[in-house]
Amino acid sequence: MEEYEVTNWWKAELSDYDASLTPVSYEWTDTDETVTDDDIADIKTDESEKKDPPQAVQLGAANPEPGTFVITTYGYGHGVGMSQNGANYYASYAGMNYQQILAHYYPGTSLANTGLAGTETITVAGVSGSVLDLVSQVVYNEVGSTMNPEAMKAQAVAAYTYIKYHGNNGHDLRLKANPPANVISAVESVLGEALLYNGSYALTSFYASSGGASASCSDVFTADIPYLRSVDSEFDAACDPYYGVRQTYSAAEMRKILERAFGIRLSGDPSNWINITTGAGGYVSFVNIDGQVTVKGNKFRTMLGLKSPKMECVYGN
Repeated sequence: MEEYEVTNWWKAELSDYDASLTPVSYEWTDTDETVTDDDIADIKTDESEKKDPPQAVQLGAANPEPGTFVITTYGYGHGVGMSQNGANYYASYAGMNYQQILAHYYPGTSLANTGLAGTETITVAGVSGSVLDLVSQVVYNEVGSTMNPEAMKAQAVAAYTYIKYHGNNGHDLRLKANPPANVISAVESVLGEALLYNGSYALTSFYASSGGASASCSDVFTADIPYLRSVDSEFDAACDPYYGVRQTYSAAEMRKILERAFGIRLSGDPSNWINITTGAGGYVSFVNIDGQVTVKGNKFRTMLGLKSPKMECVYGN
């Protein structure tokens, strides 16, 4: 196994989903074996694959200058579903295999092989082709070629399931040409495997890194999806280079941003401009702007160009 290094990389955002997030209906093809949560619990972890994780960095409290805002974010991406860095950390530091990683981030789902991947055609970013070819390019684009093989396998299953959920069309995924042999091998080893929930393909969203826990879908988007609720992703808090990123704004800068974004006129009390409601895992579910407008935390972070909706905001009086 290749030596693992923590690298500063990022994954582009998945576009916002439709309002319902309701799974589409599929006819399921009975094939090989279905792996359940009980089966996964019986899998023996390979102790030789474990490495000693780095120690978590202790981040001190924000101490803004008078008249300024400091917003601290944790992680990179919307936080719903699987943390790609987290999957790599679990494989490298806890010795988890791809089945255990998927069961952790998508609890309550089951893993099965569709039996279709060898012959079906899928479409990603407007390009149609075989599952092995396009999923390999998606994995290469998403996580590169230096991650733990088990993390790459987990990404392959999540990407294929996401494409199946959307009717064989990974409309908002991206490709990277010429994936190396190790990426293709990882994808081939799990070819056709997908996650199910109540007999339908699961919405297997993913993102770069969490802030020590994933988010619940209802906090970041709208729908309450049972397998997209907050779970621990503790290694991200120790390893992720985007854990504890701070951005400072003067009151004048913040006034300009908020008034332009929401078409309102703020009061003279900056300490009342940003009032946060925090949901599961520390992710901001809602932000009330000066008692006038309430928006989802993910919309607020996108508007400010922040890395994650897991955030804290402090104003210096």
